Amino acid sequence: MRLASCILLVVILISFFSPLATSYAEEGKAMESTNVVLTPGDQMILRAIDKINDRIDKINGRFDHINDRIDNLWITMLGGFLGVMAFIGGIVFWDRRTFLRYSREECRIEIADDRQKLEAVLAAMRKLGNQFPEVREVLKGFGLL
Repeated sequence: MRLASCILLVVILISFFSPLATSYAEEGKAMESTNVVLTPGDQMILRAIDKINDRIDKINGRFDHINDRIDNLWITMLGGFLGVMAFIGGIVFWDRRTFLRYSREECRIEIADDRQKLEAVLAAMRKLGNQFPEVREVLKGFGLL
């Protein structure tokens, strides 16, 4: 950036002082403009400045190209991250659903075993209720008779 500002300052100074220096300029072909008459030395300096500006423009184009590639990289990385997160979420959900299915089956089996034991205990208590009136009253109080 400093180089560009220095070059701009030189161009401004040349264009400002060029009319004053034309009387002292070297003999040669001069390029005329509406405001300024340029000597061959001035023309050479302006051509060099134009070349430098072209090089700076090319470098800026490269930076723009690199910025575009970096933007594409960010988009790709974000898409990849979201894809991986969706995959992990899908696996967790699928595993949870599978786990719940197996746990329900195990729970039904255990409850079925416990229910059979509970019904056997209840049948035994009813039998005892026939012999002991206190047990019969308790069973009636809980609505089991």
